[in-house]
Amino acid sequence: MKAISESDAGTREALIRAGLDLFGRHGFEASSIRQIAQAAGVNSAGIAYHFGGKDGLRQACAEAIVATMKQRVFGAAAAMPPLDRLAPEAAAELLFGIVGRVTAFATQAQESETIARFVLREMMEPTPAFETLYEGLVGPVHGHLCRLWAAATGMEPEGEATKLAVFATIGQVLYFRLARPAVMRRMGWSAINTAESEAIAGVIRANLRASIASMRENRS
Repeated sequence: MKAISESDAGTREALIRAGLDLFGRHGFEASSIRQIAQAAGVNSAGIAYHFGGKDGLRQACAEAIVATMKQRVFGAAAAMPPLDRLAPEAAAELLFGIVGRVTAFATQAQESETIARFVLREMMEPTPAFETLYEGLVGPVHGHLCRLWAAATGMEPEGEATKLAVFATIGQVLYFRLARPAVMRRMGWSAINTAESEAIAGVIRANLRASIASMRENRS
């Protein structure tokens, strides 16, 4: 296989960044090849050369999101010990740690806005890129969190209550990305930096802790 030159790699990355931004802001159909190329600062022919066309670029954008989130946020998930050796409190601590990392990324990482816009469009109007996001990120991560939730609470990993509880926790984090302007205005914040992000994560962890305790109590 021919090695990709630094120039080609840079062009690919620039096009993916431009695609993520424009697809997320304006939608797939409204984002022309010319606009994407201009935003990336490259020749329009680069999209066909590197991705085979606009559809291929959208797919590459989804793959880039999966890779970024696995590397930046969920990479430590692979080190989770077997459930039969994971104590409830240890599982809860792992969940708290994940909440902290996801919250920090969602509220502070520069690329979180473009990722959120792209993912939200795919959630509302699924395309083949949605399948990449689901199979590569959403499904595996949700499943992992469900297994941790089960270890922390004694619930069934694939039970309806477990799945919904995990979705509800994820939703709390996502709100602070999607409703960022409203949050900042209501809180009187000029920015969401480390202190603000940690305050948000602290509240979500408290809610998570209470939910875990409630589920444990209901099972006893």
